[in-house]
Amino acid sequence: MTKKKITNLEKSTIITESAKSTKWCYVNTNNEFEYDGDLFYIYETVKEYKVYNKAGEVEDFTNEAYMDKVLVVVGLNDILSFYNQSYDLIDTYNVLKML
Repeated sequence: MTKKKITNLEKSTIITESAKSTKWCYVNTNNEFEYDGDLFYIYETVKEYKVYNKAGEVEDFTNEAYMDKVLVVVGLNDILSFYNQSYDLIDTYNVLKML
């Protein structure tokens, strides 16, 4: 028996129902985003956010990335979680809070 694939709508419903709050944040071409006054960095090992044809690295730059937003979720325990645009969890060791 095959396992039924969960849709993005079902994923988002599960995430939002078990959270205090959620917010979509734009990720810039340096893989940084701002949430609640704090600056965060997504490591380039997270392929969805890796920027290709980056300005300063190639002459004909396009600054393309597969994804450009991250969902920040404040859990019921006040711990932050991060999800990509497909509602897949980004491991917290791949997201750094900048000082």
